[in-house]
Amino acid sequence: MTARHAMTRKKAVPAKALSQPARTVRDRLMEQGRAFSKSELKVVRILLSNYPAAGLTTVSKLAKQAGVSDPTALRLAQRLGFDGFTEMQDALLTEVEAHMRSPLTLQQAPAARQRPDVYRAFFADTLAQCETATRETATADYERAVLLLSDPRMTVLCMGGRFSRFVAGILQRCLHHLREGAVFLDGNAADMVDELALIGKRHVLVVFDYRRYQADTIRFAAQAKDRGARIVLLTDSWKSPISAFADITITAPTATSSPFDTLVTPLLQVEAIAAAVAERRGADWRDRAARLEEVRTENHVTLDNSSRSSKMKTQPRNRAAKIRNSP
Repeated sequence: MTARHAMTRKKAVPAKALSQPARTVRDRLMEQGRAFSKSELKVVRILLSNYPAAGLTTVSKLAKQAGVSDPTALRLAQRLGFDGFTEMQDALLTEVEAHMRSPLTLQQAPAARQRPDVYRAFFADTLAQCETATRETATADYERAVLLLSDPRMTVLCMGGRFSRFVAGILQRCLHHLREGAVFLDGNAADMVDELALIGKRHVLVVFDYRRYQADTIRFAAQAKDRGARIVLLTDSWKSPISAFADITITAPTATSSPFDTLVTPLLQVEAIAAAVAERRGADWRDRAARLEEVRTENHVTLDNSSRSSKMKTQPRNRAAKIRNSP
């Protein structure tokens, strides 16, 4: 084969390959089924929290920021399919270069420089934070949490602080439909201390703690950990002190234009976790939900379509009876 033919053959690329965008480093970090170790997950979280800049530093700086050893950061690059850390950095630099050259990234002049009202500004801020939560939370963290919450051998306890306890309650109610053994912890100090006496190795404590972090919530989680419970923490980007000993930490950005931190992003995460638990449990949760609905229907807990229609049918008869019996 001549050199000219060799060059021509090398340049020939299948049309299908050209139509498929290359996987980014973020894509690899977020892939389902990645068996990251706990130490590797620390590096994954750092990379996602400041992507792609966090990966463009030295191995030592990245490892130090994640609180792991240099070899751990090197192993992560290899687990992602790269020959080494340098090749992963090359891929990140390629992404940066492609992003800078893309016309889609050029800032377009607004048609009218009109300041949005407070409602639209808040909606825009919150939607942006939801997108950030989607990009910066490792899929592996969700998968590990769902695995624990789906385990029928474990009792799941849900608790939170002054505001976040409402989100904890929503998670507990969702899990209650999907499995047995989902408990909402909410009471005075004496009641909560009594709950500690029952906690052991067969318990998973899902705790919600956002700034300003609550001392009693932190103490309870620490004592539950000492008694053998697994701790799943949902917190903000600054991270509750519980993250120092939690088995799984899932963060969400909560700052918006409001003086109050938003709970929309934590709620989004809760509903995603509930959906994943339902998928993992398969038909089991449907059988349980059917039994619950049957009992609720018998006791008229909710006004379903059949009860509403039957009520509407009886109303004309009752009205006619009143007319006949009136003097």
